[in-house]
Formats: sequence, C-alpha cells, structure tokens
Amino acid sequence: MSGGHDVTRRALEVVRPSIRALTAYSLNRPAGEGEVVRLDFNEAPHDVPAELKAEVLRRLGERRWSHYPEFGSPRLARAIAARHGVEPEQVVVGNGSGELLLAAVSVFAGGGGTLLLAPPTFSLYQQMALLAGAEVATVPRRPPDFALEVEAFSARAADGERTVPLLCAPNNPTGNPASRDVVARIARESRVLLLDQAYVDFSDPGDDAIPLLPELPHLVVFRTLSKAFAAAGFRIGYALAHAELAREIRKAVLPFSVDLAAEELALALLERPEFSRGAVETVRVERERVRLALLSLGASVAPAGGNFLFFTIPGTGGAALFSELARRGVVVREPSPAAPDHIRVTVGTRSENDAFLRALEGCR
Repeated sequence: MSGGHDVTRRALEVVRPSIRALTAYSLNRPAGEGEVVRLDFNEAPHDVPAELKAEVLRRLGERRWSHYPEFGSPRLARAIAARHGVEPEQVVVGNGSGELLLAAVSVFAGGGGTLLLAPPTFSLYQQMALLAGAEVATVPRRPPDFALEVEAFSARAADGERTVPLLCAPNNPTGNPASRDVVARIARESRVLLLDQAYVDFSDPGDDAIPLLPELPHLVVFRTLSKAFAAAGFRIGYALAHAELAREIRKAVLPFSVDLAAEELALALLERPEFSRGAVETVRVERERVRLALLSLGASVAPAGGNFLFFTIPGTGGAALFSELARRGVVVREPSPAAPDHIRVTVGTRSENDAFLRALEGCR
C-alpha cells in the first residue's frame, strides 16, 4: 500500500503546479427537505415538446449507431449557417459552447498569452486559461449595477501582443448585456475578441453581435442551444467567426465531439424556430415580473439580459440568504467571491418563481 502511495505521489509531481493549485469547478447544490425548487443552473423552464422528442427518436432509429457521426457535423454547420446568414466554413460546432471556448482560449491565448476578463463573470473562464497555460488579467465590474468598464477594458485589451479579451454578454452571473457599439469598440482595440453570447436570445435583438462579423473579421461569437432551445441535457454549442479563424479553432476541437443524438436534436430544433421564440418571450415576461417583485422587497437588482436575475438585499449576506432559501426549499446559485452579497436566481416557471418569492419574503 505504501509503495502504491509513493507511485501516486510521484505521478502527482508531474502535474503542472498551476493545475495542482487550481480549485476545480464545483457546485454547492443543497439537497433540501421535501420538494425542492431548483433555480441555480440557468436551465430553461420549458422542455422540448413531446412531438419534437418523438421526431428526434424516430430519426435516431434510422441511423446506424455503430458508426461515428459525419466528421465535422456538416449538416449541423449548414443549418446554423443558414440561421445566421453566414457561410458553413464560418461555423465550428462542439460539445457545448464550453468546449469551443476552451479551444479558442487555447488557440489564441494558450502557452503564455493573457486572457482578459471582467469579473464577476463565468468562473470557468479562469479555469480555461489555466488549463491552456495562459495568464489572466482582469478589469472588475463595479457594483451596484456591475456595468462593464468599457474604456478601461478596451485599453487593457490593447496592452500586449497576445492579450485576448473574453467578454460574456449578457454576462453571467450579473446579467449585463453589451450593445453592438460596445462590442465594436472593444474589438477595435483587440487582436481578437472572444464573445460568449450564451444568453443573448433573452436580451434585446440589437445586442446580438453576429451581424458585426462581416465588419469585424477578428470577432469570434459563441452560442449554445442549452438555454433558449431547452437542450441543456444534450451538449450542443457553436462558434461563428471568419473562416480562417474558424479553421484554427477547429484544430483544438476533438473529432466527433457532437454525437448522433445531439446532432439530430439540434437539427430538429433549428427547423422549428417558433418554439424558441415563444419560450424566450415567456421567460422575458416572467423575468420582469420577478424583477419588480424583488424591487418591492427592497432588493437591488442588476440590469438583466439573460434568463436569470442578480440581486442583493441590503443588510443581508449572500451566504446566509443562500442557506436560508435552501432551508425553505429553493436552491439558487451560491454567491461568488467576486460579489459575496449577491445572489443569482434563474427565471423558472411561474409557480417556481412564486415559490422563490414566497421563500425570499419569509427570509426577511
């Protein structure tokens, strides 16, 4: 046994020190007692319609499961290109947008470059940088509204030959959107701009940065079917970029990362855009209802462009509120170190949102 321990220790010594020091991404999801309302993962409150599920299963039944999917998912790339008015060569598909973000961070900032972030933002970005061997620089957002410090962020983006800004818009967890003008301004100061727009379907149409691609050939936009299309149970993401940049990102994506089931579901969803449009509008209406209710309870709420709200109740610590809500059967996202007094709550169904508001009022 001791010999085995020594072998393990020697193996661990080979691990890069930066990885050994890294705290792995984790989720504190309390079990609760009885029925629990879970509003912590930014999942869609609506599900894929039963008839569409049946159609996907029918299509899968006609495929040969012993064979790999078609290399590069060309059918899906063509469908995504048609949806956004770009060429298929500009599309990179992957196992969720996270895989493609890691690939892009590795390609552009890996091996000694610098990834520029605006915290509080998605915590996995920093982990991606460390995995890719990139340094991390930050231009923090400032409470109470957590707006991006555009001038400072743009200036830092221009500082260094291999500084790569990664902007989340709408930002997770704060919810702040970024207009096309802001995106263009930052891009003008950047060698390449990585723009994560996982939640943009819930924002104003003018915040969608894809129309900027023709005039900004160094912009890379990341999207997902997990949120507005309710497909989080299947990992489907894509990046849109100039064809030459897309080709470089594709080199860092493992072959066949999108499986048969995910591909067929994605194709079926893209054929029925009315499903996503209706579901998004329902979320937007509920988001505003919950936002107004939070304000009536004395909360301070950040600008919301996603399918979630980011708020604080003055005089109430985020950790204490998180625990008390869980005790009352509602699980929200645990506060981040960058904003310890704030809570992120997903916009759920009307009944789930009502349960959250009742629990929150009981915490006062």
